[in-house]
This record gives sequence, structure tokens and C-alpha cells, in this order.
Amino acid sequence: MARQHGFAGKVLLGVVGIDEAIATDLIHAGISGIFLKRDSPNLLAQAIRHIVGGGVWFRQEQLKNAMASQPQTTTQPESGPFTAREQQVLSYVFEGFTNRQIAERIGVSTSSVKATIQQLFSKTGVRTRSQLVRIVLEQYKDQL
Repeated sequence: MARQHGFAGKVLLGVVGIDEAIATDLIHAGISGIFLKRDSPNLLAQAIRHIVGGGVWFRQEQLKNAMASQPQTTTQPESGPFTAREQQVLSYVFEGFTNRQIAERIGVSTSSVKATIQQLFSKTGVRTRSQLVRIVLEQYKDQL
């Protein structure tokens, strides 16, 4: 709903508990994370830093359920297959690394990583990392 009103920020949802179907819908909608209130304040701080750094924060079960449920999408790539650099950056995005961590691992600037991620967003028609992961797993498995 916030996105429909022009909010482009990152969203970390703090919940006491959450139905898996709702979590799946939220992931498909592009939120950046779901945090359980029973978890420690230190873990909350870690989640916030991770999301601010460009990552996502979900439990593995939530991501598995979201990936298993495939909504009808018509997103098609704007141009050819992923480049070697895009595949390399994408593999680190899948592992939850921040832009800075990815840059350090592949020996490029953070700006270069951001540009590559923007290229991936453009090719897949998405706006967030969580959407990128979902679309790539659904539609671009052959390029991984």
C-alpha cells in the first residue's frame, strides 16, 4: 500500500507472528524484511544494518514458500542474457551480501556494484532485491 502512494523506501516489518501466506504476499510485494519481535534487540540492529546496506531479511522458510508460490507475471527482459558480471553480482545478492561486501569480494567499487544491480533491475523489470531474487528464480533459472 505504501508503494502505491509513492513510498520508495525499504520496509522491515516487525511482527509477533505471521501467517506464511501473508509473508509470501509481502515478499512478492517487495518488502525488505520480516522481523519477529521475540528475537533479540541485537538481531534487530543487525537486520536494520543489513537492509540499509542493500540486503533483505527473511527466514529461509519464508523465502522457500515465496519461491514455491509463483504469481502470474509478464515481466520479460529488456535485453539479452545476463552478463558474467551480472551473474557474479547476482550470486552474491542471493547469498544476502550488501553492495559493499560484494564490491570487496569481486574487487570493484560499490558504485559499480550498484550500477550492475540497477542493470539487473532493468533487465528483469523489478525495483527491489527481494523482487529480483524472486523473478530470477522463477524466470531466469537457465542463466544461473
